[in-house]
Amino acid sequence: MNRDLVMKKLALVILSLVLMASITMGYSIKVSAQESSIPSWIKNTARWWSQNQTSDSDFLMAVQYMIDHGILHTSEAQSQSSLLNMSNTQTQNPQLLQKINDLQSRYDTLQSKYNLLLQQVRSITEQSSTSNENNASISAVAVTPVIESDGFFETTSYQGSILKITVEIRDGTGLVLVNTAIPTGVDFQSSAHTAVMVAQNVTGIDLSKKDVIFSVSSGNNQDLQAVDGGSAGGAMTVLLVSELLGKQINHQVLMTGTIQPDGTIGQIGEADVKADAAGQYGAKIFLVPQGQAISNVQNCSEKNEGPITYQTCTTEQKPLSPIMESKYGMQVIEINTIQDALKYFNSP
Repeated sequence: MNRDLVMKKLALVILSLVLMASITMGYSIKVSAQESSIPSWIKNTARWWSQNQTSDSDFLMAVQYMIDHGILHTSEAQSQSSLLNMSNTQTQNPQLLQKINDLQSRYDTLQSKYNLLLQQVRSITEQSSTSNENNASISAVAVTPVIESDGFFETTSYQGSILKITVEIRDGTGLVLVNTAIPTGVDFQSSAHTAVMVAQNVTGIDLSKKDVIFSVSSGNNQDLQAVDGGSAGGAMTVLLVSELLGKQINHQVLMTGTIQPDGTIGQIGEADVKADAAGQYGAKIFLVPQGQAISNVQNCSEKNEGPITYQTCTTEQKPLSPIMESKYGMQVIEINTIQDALKYFNSP
């Protein structure tokens, strides 16, 4: 069944259930989606979907989330027999009783259609997930802040995070969408728009009549809220350009770096942490922005004077590639433009 048709029918059935619940006197039929229990990301997804600013699969996942978490459900507060008993007690008006019976019959029919459509929604969601698995993909490296506290002071450290990014290109109106398992900040969306602009310039292919949908996930999707999405911009651009040109991606190459409108790769933070994550992932080449293939190595020395021990630490910058080659057999290479990155990703 056509996805748009399923969604329209589902919306109509849910609306009908709500309307019937409001006019059936003693019979309480709840389609429960309490304002306080609906996550803000679902509200945003619904609003964007109604404005054609996000994909059907995003909206379907939001509906599925509400169903699975009991936010959206139907329940009967009173049984039909108790309703009829109440009606007989409160009134002997046969016309009113007939209307109530008619409403009950209509509700039963709607309930059956509702359950059938929910099954179709689940089926479409599963098909969408399968489709995403078959889309072109690339791995990127970002960092997630880790805050630790001893009860008095807080310290922030960083851990590397491997992102899987897929892209889908389909006929549309020039929309650029980012699909994530949970809501994220503006970095991913901004990076996606710049990636599309640069990809058009590099390939000469007009995407004004296409919709481009990036999907981003990680081993722990909860980390996506804290991930620095800007540093995935370069990888998103490589992925889109490779897909447009029909070129294979070398998955032993990983990169980090923002994408600038002129196609240059912008600076990022924690390059050494990201390099370590790339090495653990199994990459053979890790691309970083120009001037960032360095590691800040701390050297500390201790000196004893009587019962007191003094520690002195200095920070020294060392080339990052020899450290990663010794540790993981992985080269760290600096790049300046998206064309530099493509040379590595599109080579065997």
